Amino acid sequence: MRRVLDDAASLLDQLQDAQAERWLHELRIPAHRFAEQYEQAAEHVDAFRSIAEAWDDRRAQGRVAAHAAALQHDREADPAAIIDAAETAVSLLRQGDSIASDPFLLATRAHVGARCQQGDWTEALDIVDAAEGSLPDDPSAERPLQVLRARVALHRGASDRALSLLDGACDRTLPPHPGLQRSSVALLYGEIFAEQARPDESETWLRRTHRTACETGHHANEQQARRALAEAEARSVPTLSVADPTDAIDGFVAESREMQAVADTIRQIQPSRSPVLVTGESGAGKHLVARAVHATSARTGGPLETISCDPTQTEEPLEAQLFGIVEEGTQHPGAVHAADGGTLVIEDVDALPLSLQSSLLDLLDAGEVTPASGTDAEAVDVRVVATTTADLDARVQEGRFREPLRDRLRVISLHVPPLRERRADIPLLARHFLNRLRSEDAALVSITQPAMEALIRYNWPGNVRQLRNEIERALVHVQSEPAPTIDLDVLLDTIVEGAQRTASPQSHEDAPDAILEPDQTLNDVLSRTEKAVIERVLRACDGQVTASADVLGLTRQGLYKKMKRLDIDASAFQPSSEPAPVS
Repeated sequence: MRRVLDDAASLLDQLQDAQAERWLHELRIPAHRFAEQYEQAAEHVDAFRSIAEAWDDRRAQGRVAAHAAALQHDREADPAAIIDAAETAVSLLRQGDSIASDPFLLATRAHVGARCQQGDWTEALDIVDAAEGSLPDDPSAERPLQVLRARVALHRGASDRALSLLDGACDRTLPPHPGLQRSSVALLYGEIFAEQARPDESETWLRRTHRTACETGHHANEQQARRALAEAEARSVPTLSVADPTDAIDGFVAESREMQAVADTIRQIQPSRSPVLVTGESGAGKHLVARAVHATSARTGGPLETISCDPTQTEEPLEAQLFGIVEEGTQHPGAVHAADGGTLVIEDVDALPLSLQSSLLDLLDAGEVTPASGTDAEAVDVRVVATTTADLDARVQEGRFREPLRDRLRVISLHVPPLRERRADIPLLARHFLNRLRSEDAALVSITQPAMEALIRYNWPGNVRQLRNEIERALVHVQSEPAPTIDLDVLLDTIVEGAQRTASPQSHEDAPDAILEPDQTLNDVLSRTEKAVIERVLRACDGQVTASADVLGLTRQGLYKKMKRLDIDASAFQPSSEPAPVS
């Protein structure tokens, strides 16, 4: 009996290894497709196909065929080949008591796309109708089909009908429903409005496409939105000025409520010409916020100059750097002159010597500057954005900072919260740094759930700058085989240990002994465990679904489906917050 049990355990281990290998290949296919790494995606399709055939699993073979059809459609293959793969997928997926919606919809999208390439609109709509009759009566399956109908209508040139269908599936004022890909829906809206000669609305949706595609790693949609925006600009279509900091500045992430409040304030002050004081800890992103203030203002077309008052940053006298200098009858302009017509960012303004603080106050009050060793004041048109890590009130009390200058600078105040107070931003920031720091020809790097959870739980005393440095260090040490993945063993021990210290105590339901409770099926235990994990991640991400989905390795739509099934309300984990003060 002992030998039988050992043999059974060995077989179970092999089965679990094979199942894990299958899941890995199936997860990698869309990841590489979205990144337009089609050769790598094809390799995983072939590997998945070999496993499905070895198991003689018809449903798994159907899933492979669905992925193959989608990949062929991405690569703009011959429509006949796409149709053949899609029909094979649908036939195999129909074998069984129930149909898996996700691969069925994947094959249907590719099939409809191929029919549209052939100009066969009637057949394309018949395919959608047939899919609707095959899938369960579930809004999460019906909405993607409605979006497909809208796309067919757009291909036929019926943009009004397309807009009506799309509005029926989506609420433009809200995030897309579960089952709909954010950037794909936004791209379709952009294309519809472009067809209707509504350039302002088209640009708004195309920019939203670009932003969400960058956040979710959907490189194909990102490139398509970028091309559409470039074409619109080439046609000299009047466009909206960029007013959203998440659009205007690469890397400005506002998934957390705290950073959403900062972004809201930046939008509110867009018409203003008043000085801005940006406060926050070192590395929190003050310079990024200062750039966003400039990029979303009416001065975005003018110069953006930065100067640091930190005495360790320069050998040249700060006065000459800032205000210019007259030497032997020749004037050498300073940063103020270079920023004329634009914005001057003064970093570490608390370190500005008292002797220069009155000159800066004159610039703010009168719009005039007198160079060092000069006698004549010059008029300049400069908006000042100052940053500091210090408490200026305390500096005033100590006599190290002029009170009138403090009051003038903080006509508008923006506080950038430390990273530990906006943990929901960490997954998107990590993905941004992964995309930005890896070389163009490097393989796509992912982060495991335990590693991402450690990044979220760690307190980051160095804030965003420290996170960037850790991602860059991890990329150097990550193994390229079998798939480049950042796991706990790649992260610094101080980060893993620090994350463990901030981990919440294990609840009774999460305890290992809970799995031994009697009178429960395996599904009961797995569902309870799954719910506990999702709720823990939602709590760490302040209830932000996109960030939580990244941590869990799910799509946003996939997480919504699990939350609905497990009766989880994300809003229960969202803290209340007040908007950032304008002054």
